Amino acid sequence: MKISKSGFLSASLILLLGSVLFMANSCQHEGIPADQMPQVCFTEEVLPIFMNSCATSGCHDANNSEGDYNFSNYTSIMEAITPGNADKSKAYKAITSTTELMPPGNALPMNKRIIIRQWIEQGAKETTCNTSFNTQP
Repeated sequence: MKISKSGFLSASLILLLGSVLFMANSCQHEGIPADQMPQVCFTEEVLPIFMNSCATSGCHDANNSEGDYNFSNYTSIMEAITPGNADKSKAYKAITSTTELMPPGNALPMNKRIIIRQWIEQGAKETTCNTSFNTQP
C-alpha cells in the first residue's frame, strides 16, 4: 500500500494536533501554595502531635532520644526539619515512609501528616495562635 506525500502530511498533522489537544487537557494537580493556606500554629497544632506520638517514653522524648532525635520542644524538633521543604525534612520523611513508618505500629493519621506538612511548607515557624475567644458582649 502506497501513501501519498499529502496523505502522510495530513495524517501527521492530525496526530500532532491530537497530541497537543490531549496534553492541553491533561489533568494537572498543582494544589494550593502553602502560603495561601490557613497558618498552622506550632504550639496548638504541631507540638501536640509530636508530644503525643513521637516524644513518648522510650522513643524520642528528652530522656531517650532514639536516633538522637528529641521531639519534645521546638528547638529539638527543628533538628529534623527543613523549613519550607517537607520532602527534605527527616521528621516528615519518617512519618510518610513506605518502609519504616513512624511511629511504629501506630502511623499518624492523614490529617495529622497534612498539618505537619503544611507547617513545614509555611516555614516551620514557632507560632502560637490564640484559640480562645471572648464570649462576653
